[in-house]
Amino acid sequence: MAELGLKKKEIDAIEFAFDVYDFKGDGKVDAFYAGDLLRACNLNPTLKTIAEIGGESQKGKKFLSKADCFPLFKAAKDSKDQGGLHDFVEILKLYDKNNDDTMLGHELFRLLTNLGEKLTKEETKGLMKELCEPEDDEGFMPFKPFLERMCSAEK
Repeated sequence: MAELGLKKKEIDAIEFAFDVYDFKGDGKVDAFYAGDLLRACNLNPTLKTIAEIGGESQKGKKFLSKADCFPLFKAAKDSKDQGGLHDFVEILKLYDKNNDDTMLGHELFRLLTNLGEKLTKEETKGLMKELCEPEDDEGFMPFKPFLERMCSAEK
């Protein structure tokens, strides 16, 4: 797997996940479970990416060997289709009770500690202290500056 540039930890994760999704023990995984297998390896591919790299939307149409899963993992890892600033703004607008691009600070804290790549409470407090504008008297804070700083830190 050196030719794909995968680390030992990634190879071990793929092999473990493959064994979990090889329900019959015959060395094959239904491509319907490709997304689940990749998510078990700490990737977060979109459904579009899964379909593009060889996943299936119906059970029993295609099966993957363990060797097939390594390039699949690499393609999903290299995919840029993982959302950007605009996508995150649209998500946080769901929490914008006043329609003024603000949200309650404790709701952002709850989201960061409970969804997706969960952060510890200490990590979240440090991140919010560093990247968020101060809350107003009612506990609201603007979320766009937070997202802009968060997305610029990744580049």
